[in-house]
Amino acid sequence: MTISKEILQEFSPFDSLSSDFLERALGRISVREFKKGDVLFQRGKNLSETFYLLKGGVDLLAADLSRISVNHTSPQARHPLCNTQPARVSAFAKTDVTALVIERDFLDLVMVWSESSLVENSIPIDPDDEVDADPIIEEQLSKDWMSVLLSAPLFSRIPPGNIQALFQRFIPRNVSKGEKVVVVGTQGDYFYVIKSGTAQVLDSAGYCKANLSTGDYFGEEALIGNTTRNATVEMSSDGELMCLGKESFAELLHKPLVSYVSVAEFFKLQQTGRSIRLIDVRLPIEFKQQQLSGSVNIPLSYLRPKLDEMSKDILYVVSDYGGRRSEVAVQLMVQAGLDVLLLRSSDVQEVEL
Repeated sequence: MTISKEILQEFSPFDSLSSDFLERALGRISVREFKKGDVLFQRGKNLSETFYLLKGGVDLLAADLSRISVNHTSPQARHPLCNTQPARVSAFAKTDVTALVIERDFLDLVMVWSESSLVENSIPIDPDDEVDADPIIEEQLSKDWMSVLLSAPLFSRIPPGNIQALFQRFIPRNVSKGEKVVVVGTQGDYFYVIKSGTAQVLDSAGYCKANLSTGDYFGEEALIGNTTRNATVEMSSDGELMCLGKESFAELLHKPLVSYVSVAEFFKLQQTGRSIRLIDVRLPIEFKQQQLSGSVNIPLSYLRPKLDEMSKDILYVVSDYGGRRSEVAVQLMVQAGLDVLLLRSSDVQEVEL
């Protein structure tokens, strides 16, 4: 059976994806047939695949032996048969069944590609404006790129030992005006800091969304989410970049910034009287299907515009239900100078928040 974009868009979250991302998903979707009585997946197992009901009916059996019947014509069939990890239900084919199956990890990647944006919170400028670089000013700024970089909230959280190692591992690279340093749709491999010169961030349509100058950095989101670039960065003057490889970025810049908290630790934090806000960065339809009590839904694609509204007096805790999206969200919030933790929700089935 051939699956078209139109068929795929009948299911969530594919109905929220652009044509380009649908094409990527179509290349990884498989159609699987099950006979009446077959087990699609078992409760308590960590599922490597996500199942959608295309034809037929299934029974979802929970630990307390309660049963939910789902038919392919019912509204519930628009959503994954199980969206929790590990699975909280077992799925049995009530009739002969046709299911759409996609790797959970790949679906997670597609959602990061779709929702994460390097430039969503940037102020648009006129793409016809020319950027004239003053050589004298640029020379002064290039001498201070490290100070500009280290003054960013992101780097205030990095251990001193990591900072020292960071500057030892940066690789200098000379670039020319008009050179495209990263190109939308390509795989992320480096984190970049502008030592001298200026650059423009261009969306997929070639529209300039932001200007970058000495001390500004880019390229981190593709490395965090292990995704392709979601923007093009083109030099608007000659200059020099400092480049950090993917592995060094993960070791020195990403891992030290992501602080985890268990459910038990989260309970203890709540008892301290501190102002805490629990956030879920998945799509609203995903949030509706499964959520932690008291959590607020802020999809990743809407997070950037809200960062300026968030208080530095609040401890933000991000549910890891969003997978890579949650990690990207934590990094963005740290960059904004917010106090944020990533909640390990793997044991939530044992405890109700």
